[in-house]
Amino acid sequence: MALVQVFRGIAAILTVPCAILSFFHSSPEKVKYVEDKVALPLPKRLLSFVSQFAHLTIVSHELTSGYFACAVLRECGLLKASTGSNDWLELYFVVATSVGLFVAFVFWGSALIDPALMAPVDVILPPRYQLCPDFKQHLLFGAMFGPTDPEPACRWQTPFRLFMQYIHTLCPLLLVVDMMVAQHSLGPADMEINTTLCFAWCYLSWNLFCWWLLQTPPYPLQKRFFELGAAWAVFAYSVLSIFAMALCIYTRWVRAAGGALGATFSVALVIWASTGLQPWRGELARFQGLDPEVLVKGWQAGGRSAFLTKEAEMEFLSQNKAS
Repeated sequence: MALVQVFRGIAAILTVPCAILSFFHSSPEKVKYVEDKVALPLPKRLLSFVSQFAHLTIVSHELTSGYFACAVLRECGLLKASTGSNDWLELYFVVATSVGLFVAFVFWGSALIDPALMAPVDVILPPRYQLCPDFKQHLLFGAMFGPTDPEPACRWQTPFRLFMQYIHTLCPLLLVVDMMVAQHSLGPADMEINTTLCFAWCYLSWNLFCWWLLQTPPYPLQKRFFELGAAWAVFAYSVLSIFAMALCIYTRWVRAAGGALGATFSVALVIWASTGLQPWRGELARFQGLDPEVLVKGWQAGGRSAFLTKEAEMEFLSQNKAS
């Protein structure tokens, strides 16, 4: 019991401050939108809030921090505990864990195929820099999986990668670890599954509303879906809904019979994916069309310009000398 209390206290410290800050300050997860092109002329503060919470990652983080905050308050006697199989906090835990695992698997799974499916490359690396497409791909892969390019101007890759691992790996897996160290009662199966699906559909409705309001797709992957046609988009969202339901069933199995071993599987899989499938990160780079040697030694080692035009390269060099 003492171990559970210590763990949940640490988990609350790791998640709650960021969750509170998300209401007041933007993060790399914020959807970048053009204020003059929004569907409704709403106050900037409200539009900023929508752009922040259009991403499931941020919504999931709020759920995670909310669970650990409530769990700590309950253990301190400040929140009344429920009895029986209809404990609201246990149902909350099921939804938060299913959503957290969904975020981790979909984010890192998509990034293993192409980081640009999750990270809007033209927002991170605006066109005004006139970077060549290969260099953008090189930078995005390094920012997602490492290593950071030796060029001083690429130092931003390290904090970006650490934040991605914090928000998409550490925070979701804290809930999975909670299943390993604490006893969780089982509620009615249909209630857990239906509540998880209801949350998924509510979020999808919110997500599409944010897309309409901001006139910008929250995720590049969503844009790819709709570029294939409405039928493919409906099919993709149906598959993702089924996957969310499967994760709910997985959390139920872990709590019922899987135990620590069953939970360890998802922990190991997410961590492995977030490292770029080490020790096969080089093969992953080749799969995405990158040269592993250039990735390790830096773009300059390849002897190619990072810019589309000589003028852009000269401007960059002159700015570096001036600074």
